[in-house]
Parts: sequence; C-alpha cells; structure tokens
Amino acid sequence: MPSRAEILKYLYSLHRHGIKPGLGRISSILLKLGNPHRDYPSIHVAGTNGKGSTCAMLESVLIRAGHSVGLYTSPHLEKFNERIRVNGIVIPDRDMIRIASVVKKACSGEEPTFFEFTTAMAFVYFRERMVDIAVLEAGMGGRLDATNVVTPLVSVVTNVGLDHMEYLGHGIKKIAREKAGIIKKNVPVVTACEEPEAMGEIAHACERQGSPLYMLGRDFLTRPLGRGKNGEAFDYLGITKNLSGLDLDLRGVHQHKNAACALAAIEIASSSGITVPLRAMKKGLEQARWPARVEVLSKRPLIIIDAAHNPDGARSLREALRGFTYERLILVLGIMADKDIGGILRELAPLAEEVILTAPRTERAANPDILLDKLAPYGKNARAVRPVARACGAALREAGANDAVCVAGSIFTAGEAMKYLKDRLAKKPPRRPG
Repeated sequence: MPSRAEILKYLYSLHRHGIKPGLGRISSILLKLGNPHRDYPSIHVAGTNGKGSTCAMLESVLIRAGHSVGLYTSPHLEKFNERIRVNGIVIPDRDMIRIASVVKKACSGEEPTFFEFTTAMAFVYFRERMVDIAVLEAGMGGRLDATNVVTPLVSVVTNVGLDHMEYLGHGIKKIAREKAGIIKKNVPVVTACEEPEAMGEIAHACERQGSPLYMLGRDFLTRPLGRGKNGEAFDYLGITKNLSGLDLDLRGVHQHKNAACALAAIEIASSSGITVPLRAMKKGLEQARWPARVEVLSKRPLIIIDAAHNPDGARSLREALRGFTYERLILVLGIMADKDIGGILRELAPLAEEVILTAPRTERAANPDILLDKLAPYGKNARAVRPVARACGAALREAGANDAVCVAGSIFTAGEAMKYLKDRLAKKPPRRPG
C-alpha cells in the first residue's frame, strides 16, 4: 500500500491535465467503479459564492436529524482530507490511501483531472460508508462539472457572479447558463440569486426541464433580528415551515441567504423521505461551522480570516467587517492572478488603514508587486511581504489591542494564514498596547 505522501504526490500530479470541463471521463471512471453515486440520494449545490457555507449548513442540519451524511467540497483549506467527510469527520488517511488506489485502477486508459479523480473518490467513500444522503458542492460552473453526474433530490444555485470567466464565459448570462446546467428534469430548484439576467437564465432552465423553482424573497424569505447569542439571528419564513429566532455562528448577513437556501432545500428533501424535525433545523444552524468565512481567531487584536476571492465575496466581507468595532484595520491580501483584482481592491481597500500584499505558495498567485501597483490609486500605506506567514506576522506587529487584522483574497491565502495564526496564537497572544 502506498504512503500518504505518495498518494498526495500522485493526486497533485494530476494538475498537469489542467481543467477540462466535461462529463465523459468522470462518467467512464464511475461506470468502472459500479456507479457509486447512484447508491444514495444527494443535494447538489452550485453558485459563485456561498455554496460551501450552504453545504456546511445542510450537513449540520441533516446530521442533527439523525442521518448519515456525506459531504464533498473543494478546495481544502489546510489538508486534502477536508474535501471528503462523513458525519462531520474527514476521511482518515488509511481510507484515503485505499480508495485513491481503487480509483487509480479504474482510471486506466483515462486522463482524469485532479477534480474528477477526487470526485470519484468521494462517491466511492460515501457508498462504502452507506450514507443516507450526500451533500455535493459543484467545483466550478455546473453544467460540465464532474459532480453533475448525479440526479439529486434538490438542486441549489446560491447566486451568480463574475468569476472563472475564462471557463464559464464572459457576462452574467453565460455564467448563469453554466450554473443552471445542474438543473435536472423535474428536480426542484432553490436559489437566492438576485441578478435579473442570471435569474432569467435559471427560470428558463427550470421551465425547460419542468423543474419547480423556489426563489428567496418570493417563496421563502428571512427576517433579520440583529445579533444573537452566537452571531447573526433571524427568522425563516419557509415554503411550508416557519422558524423564529434562528442563531448563526457564521458571521455576516449574507449568511442568512445561504441558511435560507439550506433550509428550503431541506424542506423539499423532506418530501422525499429525508425527514428533518424543526428542532434539528434550528440546532443544525446553530452548530454549523465553516472555516475562513469571516472567522474570528482573536478579539484583542481582532483577527479575521476570510476566503473572499472575487468582488462579490469581497463585498460580503466588507459588509461583515462593518459589523465589528475596531480602531484601525490592517488588511493582508493575497489574490490569484486570474481573479478580478481591481474589483476585490475596490471593495476592501477603502476600509483599511494599512495594506500588506502577499502571495500564497501557488503558481496562480498574483505577484505582490503587481498588486502594489493596482493599489496605488487608493493612497494607502502599503507594502509587499512574502510569504503569507511573514505577512501575517508583520500585520500582528503593527496591530494594537483595539485594532483589526483581516486576511483575505484567496482560500490559498486563508489556508496558509490559518496555520500560521493558529500556531502563533497558541504560543503567545499577539498583543501590544492599543
């Protein structure tokens, strides 16, 4: 049996195949594996932002209802195993190694992408664990995404924004068409999409497929209540059920929309035998966790990590930051070169007193010196510091007890920052006089 290091080396070597949208390879591989994805029901979630948080809430609610739940998400934050978990527990190394070996044999004659291979691994593992239901996050787009081989109980499109345009097309309508590609014949659809052109594409796809459409603001809605015991509190006025005084540990009012999508999807799945009591809905939301989404690591100084990597995500982070109290904001940003750098800076740069630009360890990362040039018009005190850990250390040295440090720009940046900051906080609280 190969070692963990050998398996990971093989898996990451698959990146050489790049991103190749299409369902032919994954379908062929799954056929050789006995089509494991057909052995349990699923909920399929796509969208530009918020789909990971929505999946985490779905998982938490379903577990509290007593179901065995598989969750497949991407990318991982710190460890590959995070992508595949059952009942909140990441796949153990021994199972990861064994299942990767099985999938590798099934890939003989194929040239799978990294994402196709890991998707097949998740499907096989969920079958082995005999899950009652799987929650699946689409990787990119939807129509040609490797997860789109399933026929779920319900499809969710959280929202549509401008991202991955080199693969999904330029313009909201084209991107929405790709996201709406997860919509299957007669399968209900839940969405919080607000952009009119995108909503038109989703509605058209539902009409074409004969799929019932449930829209936030029309068929279900939320009513904010302000700060709750854990975080953001709200009421949910659902398709058939209402819940009052819901309390989220996930920060930001934008999470209300994700929670509403999760609850609406649960309501629909319940009609297919996936029973979920109201108390499980409430408890599941209270206990849902999803790291690096306005995650607070420290209060003095305030340290926040967020995986915002496009303008819509940065806008949600901006609104969430306005809900905190601090004197100065020191922003640590590491952004991918293929993202809308200008759009991200427009949302976040005006909030900061100081900006430290960095780059995570990936070839996709934008050069911090280029980021400095793009930041220049904002007139901020800014500098470039590599790597991410060193940039975070520099920010902490600058921060007083009443200041805030926010790390954002990419999940790769968030992952490297998370490891460094957790280690740093465990050793010595980063504090100097305010």
